[in-house]
Amino acid sequence: MDLMEPLKELGFTEAESKVYLALLELGSSSAGAIISKSGLQSSVVYNCMGTLMQKGMVTYSSKKKTRIFSAVNPKHLEGILNEKERIVLDAIPILAKMSNASGNAHTVSIFEGRKAAITIFNDILYTLKKNEEHLVIGISENDSGLGDFVKRWEDKRVRNGIRKRVLIAGDAKIWLDYYRKQKLTDTRVLPNLFKVNLTINIYGPKTVLVLWGKYPIYVMVESIDIANNFRRYFELLWSSSKKAG
Repeated sequence: MDLMEPLKELGFTEAESKVYLALLELGSSSAGAIISKSGLQSSVVYNCMGTLMQKGMVTYSSKKKTRIFSAVNPKHLEGILNEKERIVLDAIPILAKMSNASGNAHTVSIFEGRKAAITIFNDILYTLKKNEEHLVIGISENDSGLGDFVKRWEDKRVRNGIRKRVLIAGDAKIWLDYYRKQKLTDTRVLPNLFKVNLTINIYGPKTVLVLWGKYPIYVMVESIDIANNFRRYFELLWSSSKKAG
């Protein structure tokens, strides 16, 4: 696992991540040892020490007139995450009012990359309430690299009481076995002629088309009319599909 990636997700720069990881490996150390371990220039390391101390992730003490730096326990990273979450949650109502004021009845947004997929999954949880339904057409064995995240997300969906119906491709045995055991979930198998590199998610007023490829593309259409059209399409496929055994 690339340990720099979660640090950068929390707002660390690449240099700060290298310095913090170097300190964790070295233990309490002088600046010289950190410079050698991180492979960064001395000026960069000293700048990072200052910003990491501001973040509360590095401390220092004096030993024979030499500063000895130490990395704060990584458990304190949770505090940074919680603070970021609080700031975002406080901003959401304001951002929502701004969005509603724009008055766009139909919007189309295009996303790319792993982070985009996470954003869309979380949007499903924000959009749907207890006993509302998430519909999916065309889950297959395409490797998105999100398997573990999706399973944690599904557990959260169930805790939120959101129902789900899944039309799954016949080749997706792993997901078929998984969804058959999942609570608040009904699963049926699509005929082989529907085996295409496309997944459709329908929830609330939104429809998300996932175009699978080397770099998946996510197209979100926000329109209650279009979402209802896809719901009718889903019901047509549902009625002609086989129950998961």
